[in-house]
Amino acid sequence: MTPTPGGLPNELSRRHRTATIFIVGFLLLDVALLVLSYFTAEKLFRPGDPAIVMGLWIAILVFGLGAFVLRRTRFAPMRLKDVAALKGMSGLLNSLQGTTLQIAFIGGAIALMGFMVTILTGDWTSMLRAAGVSAIVLIYGYPFRSAWERVARQLSDYSKVS
Repeated sequence: MTPTPGGLPNELSRRHRTATIFIVGFLLLDVALLVLSYFTAEKLFRPGDPAIVMGLWIAILVFGLGAFVLRRTRFAPMRLKDVAALKGMSGLLNSLQGTTLQIAFIGGAIALMGFMVTILTGDWTSMLRAAGVSAIVLIYGYPFRSAWERVARQLSDYSKVS
């Protein structure tokens, strides 16, 4: 693995900033879709099959629960130790960033599915509910810098083994 210019603190800062921008960006998308659906739900209304609407709600539920399971399994202490031992600190930070970005994309997909439900039903409160689920997922996936620093500090010994 090639060392990063500026060392570990710069890489941690860069990866954390990228992950934070994605989370905040998807939260802004969430708010934008909610505002758009509030003001234009009747104009966007395109009647659709109720089975599609029910399928979208089930997908929103599965994506929401899946985001929690994904984060819990990817950030499990034993897994992070293995990543640090095999790939070093750069690999560990890459794993933290990648998982956070995946959670952000899942939150964005939930918001888009809620917007689709709003289009199919003409009811803006559908987007409100989906935006709530999306916001919960995005807030749950928010990368706290202190947590990333603590993980990097605790697992720095394991990265020196390889």
